[in-house]
Amino acid sequence: MTPRRFDVHASITRPPSCTQDRSGRSIARIAWLLARFIRREAVRYELYEACFGASSTAFRSDIAAVRAARIYRGAELLGSDAP
Repeated sequence: MTPRRFDVHASITRPPSCTQDRSGRSIARIAWLLARFIRREAVRYELYEACFGASSTAFRSDIAAVRAARIYRGAELLGSDAP
């Protein structure tokens, strides 16, 4: 056998969005939020917690993700505090 030298590959660092919540639960929570915003239903932490059992930190993070996506319904920005 011929001896071979194998170089070690550098580790790949992925952004936090790729490594967090691989199960897709955050996608389901954000879809739930979007559906409620589109139907103009109340979006409160109590409802969110009852559906998903997620923390208030996750709720705020998901609301921030919706706002960062800048999704509009007509002229209304979804996730904004405007009535």
